[in-house]
Amino acid sequence: MAQVVKTVKTRDNGFLEMNKGIKVLHLSGKPYERGYQHGFLLAKEISEVIPDSITGAAAVIALALGCSHSEAIEVMMKGKRSAEGYVPPEFKEEMRGIADGIAAQGSTLDYDDIVLWNTMYDQWCFYAHPDPAEPDRHSVRHAYPPGCSSFSAWGKATVNGKMIFGKNMDNLNIPGAKEHRILAIVKPDRGYGHAFITHPGMIAIDGGISENGIEMMTQYSASVNETLKGCGIGILSRLILTNTDVIEDAINILTVYPRCTGINYHVGDAKAGRAAVIEASASQVAVRYPEAGKDAMWTSNHCNCYPGWKGYEGHSMVIDQAPVYKMPDISTIEKWQESLADKDNPNVCGSARFVRYGQLLEEHYGKIDEKIAQQILSDRVDPYTGKVRDWEESHPSMNDGVTICMYSPIVKYADNVKFYKSEKKGSFSACFSNLWSMVAAVDSGEFWLAMKDFPAQRGGYEYFNLKEELARL
Repeated sequence: MAQVVKTVKTRDNGFLEMNKGIKVLHLSGKPYERGYQHGFLLAKEISEVIPDSITGAAAVIALALGCSHSEAIEVMMKGKRSAEGYVPPEFKEEMRGIADGIAAQGSTLDYDDIVLWNTMYDQWCFYAHPDPAEPDRHSVRHAYPPGCSSFSAWGKATVNGKMIFGKNMDNLNIPGAKEHRILAIVKPDRGYGHAFITHPGMIAIDGGISENGIEMMTQYSASVNETLKGCGIGILSRLILTNTDVIEDAINILTVYPRCTGINYHVGDAKAGRAAVIEASASQVAVRYPEAGKDAMWTSNHCNCYPGWKGYEGHSMVIDQAPVYKMPDISTIEKWQESLADKDNPNVCGSARFVRYGQLLEEHYGKIDEKIAQQILSDRVDPYTGKVRDWEESHPSMNDGVTICMYSPIVKYADNVKFYKSEKKGSFSACFSNLWSMVAAVDSGEFWLAMKDFPAQRGGYEYFNLKEELARL
């Protein structure tokens, strides 16, 4: 039986619907107009997710910094003030539109709350991975779980030579995060139409795909060179998706705009059959291209711009990462790889996933299509032991055989805290896994999205077509 698409609500040139069990938000027009549609259509969800998830993020930051929950809220307010001045005018207008849209629906949240919400993931990255060079940021360091990963394949690596791009967004299921996942389809007044997954009220998070054949993903990759005085991952993702024709455009955007935390930006151009991983921190930008003769790339949560490694030449991004990940010796490629693979080091973010991508892409080379891509993103094999883990079986430690589709131990993050701008009080625990997963063959507009379970892949992938969705706007 065909699945019913149910239109939930419309506003001007935007609309909200349930499609195959996924909440889909369609936006179009100028920045303020897009924002107003967003806020008006999702006012109830925004009013729920911000108090819940800001509370959850503050609990994670409190554990990382060794401070109280109320002090962590103050830290986030300070971080928001630092970041706000670096938001480009078009996105300030979009956020202002969201604030006015929710106000029209009776919400008591305001523009400052929307800006705070849109800096949440950047602050999470900044504060939950304290800089050892700044003692005032470093108290009791919580062993933060590993995060996102992605791969791309094209040419000789795929069945038909067309590019296949796959990405997993991994994070904690703090209050609101799992319940409030939406697919956004955006047709801007200027630039390329694009799609991404986000939370209500947040203009973007981790990348997406564009009608111009550009695909991208962000992976946190810690550095001593980090600040909140710069553009965050959502801002940079939207800039790239809206404005990029070729990979060099994305490199230019990441070079010209000030940046916050260390991030690996994996960018693919399906038109040209090219990909690159741009490793960036607040002070450095380095670009890694595919190895000679290989039509595939992949990345996770550590830098690979190390001179001599996989054909890379240039600045070593590992130098500024080693102090944060507490890697004792990076003097040679061999010593660096040994430090990455140390299963007793809780500071390295699941380096086994990088190894496993390499194994799977080699195994399926020449045969990769959307089905194989979904299998790769759903893989739960420890690359060192060959052990297959169950969906909710956690890895032994933060850097011990973490799988591509991973699940971390449950941790209690808050005990009877007062929720942000709410009368609610409560306690919560959370674990780390895949919040959403996407496979794209974007030259045709096709993509497959998993976001109905946790791990997301367990709920299966649903088919969409970006070109068809944009044509409805």
